[in-house]
Amino acid sequence: MESLVDTAGPLGLLLLALVDSTSMGTLVIPVILLVVGEGGALRVAGRTLLYLVVIAVFYLILGVALLAGLLPLMETFGHLLAAPPVTVLLAALGVALVIWSFRLDPKSIVKRGGDPEASARKWTERARRASGRPATLVGLALLAGVIEAASMIPYLAAMGIIADMGIGLGVGSLVLVGYCAVMIVPGIVLSGVRAALGARGDAVLERVHSWSVKSAAGAFSWTVGIVGAIIALNTLGPALELLTGGQIF
Repeated sequence: MESLVDTAGPLGLLLLALVDSTSMGTLVIPVILLVVGEGGALRVAGRTLLYLVVIAVFYLILGVALLAGLLPLMETFGHLLAAPPVTVLLAALGVALVIWSFRLDPKSIVKRGGDPEASARKWTERARRASGRPATLVGLALLAGVIEAASMIPYLAAMGIIADMGIGLGVGSLVLVGYCAVMIVPGIVLSGVRAALGARGDAVLERVHSWSVKSAAGAFSWTVGIVGAIIALNTLGPALELLTGGQIF
């Protein structure tokens, strides 16, 4: 796994954080809040920032808890990650994630008779109902965090990279603070646009909203594919060498 850390360390974490910044909870819902929010521009932007802070803190607390449990496991069993059978399994996992990402593509979902935008429309309605009440916004942020935690593949990959860096819980937690901050940067920027331009920014936000709703399913597909590619690129070569006895190299 050392090659994974060397290749996908800080740069990999930044890439994963940027991918996480386009998720339903960190981009689509904030944009919806900015579009449907009632009141002055500053009030709408302020409530959206409240939502963003809550979901970022939720991810930070969850990440620290995961890291606290993962570090002892890495210390005890980390050497097993370099074992040949584990390398082969990781390579197979990476390839499987890449293949799965194609099935998650919106076009593939439509061909199978599904609706790739159904989830985004549900969240749009939830955001509309919560947009006027700060307390409800906090609940919406926590709900989004809990639901998205079930599919937080980039975040789990980031946990693995941080744990494998050997930097400990304290420094790892600081890295997580930066990771979670990057996750909400696009939402903060758009909140600033709303506060600065007021109603004049509605056209821009509407376009971003339409794009984010249409792209939500595709973004998850890309997320799975990127994580799978990172794993495969760092394990497929050694795995093939092990399986063939080095004859193809």
